[in-house]
Amino acid sequence: MQTETQDTARTSPDEDDELLRERVGTCIAEACGGDMPDGVAVHVVDRRVTLTGRVEDIDLSQRLEKAAATPPGILGVSNQLTTRVPPPPEPAGQPQASGMRADPSSKPSGQVNHKV
Repeated sequence: MQTETQDTARTSPDEDDELLRERVGTCIAEACGGDMPDGVAVHVVDRRVTLTGRVEDIDLSQRLEKAAATPPGILGVSNQLTTRVPPPPEPAGQPQASGMRADPSSKPSGQVNHKV
């Protein structure tokens, strides 16, 4: 049996989200030396965080995403931040991120044994 004080102590999901939004904002500010970056907005719905706005570079964007995930109770973070500085190009000679496109007809004939 619940008492009246227990019923009033519970918060609504919207209040929980607002409390989490404040905690996420605090964590982000701590990751940035004490101040929330200009142009960054934090939204929390159903314990899921969405970061929007514009930051200087990809490193800061990733740092904010990591900081937003730290408060207990956060189920996930959607990083929709854009950057002023484009990410650096991939170094020459590196394989493309999309993977190899091998032609199946060019595989060797016969059985191939791999040493394990």
